[in-house]
Amino acid sequence: MTLSQTYADFATRLTIDAIPERVRERARYLILDSVGTGLAAVGAPWAEASFAAAGDLGSGTAPVLGHGRGLAMRDAALMNGLVMHGLDYDDTHARGIIHATVSAFPTALVAADKAGALGADLLVAYIAAMEVSTRVAAVGAGGFHGFGFHPTGLIGAFGSTLAAGRLLGLDARQIAMAQGIVLSMAGGSLEFLADGAWTKRLHPGWAASSALTAATLAKRGFVGPPAAYEGRFGLFALYLRDAALRCSTRRPQASARPGRSRRCRSSRCPPAT
Repeated sequence: MTLSQTYADFATRLTIDAIPERVRERARYLILDSVGTGLAAVGAPWAEASFAAAGDLGSGTAPVLGHGRGLAMRDAALMNGLVMHGLDYDDTHARGIIHATVSAFPTALVAADKAGALGADLLVAYIAAMEVSTRVAAVGAGGFHGFGFHPTGLIGAFGSTLAAGRLLGLDARQIAMAQGIVLSMAGGSLEFLADGAWTKRLHPGWAASSALTAATLAKRGFVGPPAAYEGRFGLFALYLRDAALRCSTRRPQASARPGRSRRCRSSRCPPAT
């Protein structure tokens, strides 16, 4: 069984009753925190420029923080991820050095809105995405940063694909396929470190938008590679290179502290400018 299949089975079988109450409570806090940081960023120059550009690309009825319903689903996810991450006060998973909520929740929010899903369904999908994004990032042990990649965008796309797939009604086979599809979309360069460019803020929203695209393609029968993580040119081989074998065989361990709501201070994740 490939890792894509393992994660897809996990996402489709997870139920609200199987999730400990302390995890559900923590998830609700992280979602609330992301909404607060997102609303605080509305009106910032980079946020306004992004919203205007998204409007130039088309309109729709998906929810956008601080702007009501004016964008198509993928553009709404992009904008929500951008503002939630833009001030860099969103939660950080220490082992994976990843801001996972700001891709997982924007994906779940617009997918749940599209599907007319219940709040409990949104919460389960969000938790599934968080579980996979943080564990896959943690397996890299900082290696993604070492090669110039930002896990928040790169890895966030994979976890978010599980949330999108679950909420949009995909079965396990289709969700496994969607992860192979998103492999060709995921990314996030650390070149913004050179001069404080705005592009870091795009990464989680792009991950969310890519996840929605991949899940929708898979639902319609589009075929992606089955070994998205451990394949010859999969995630680990492409983005971790010599460390790929070690990471593909390491069993991920959950962090005792799944997230923090203070500004990221890691040397690999400097404050936004």
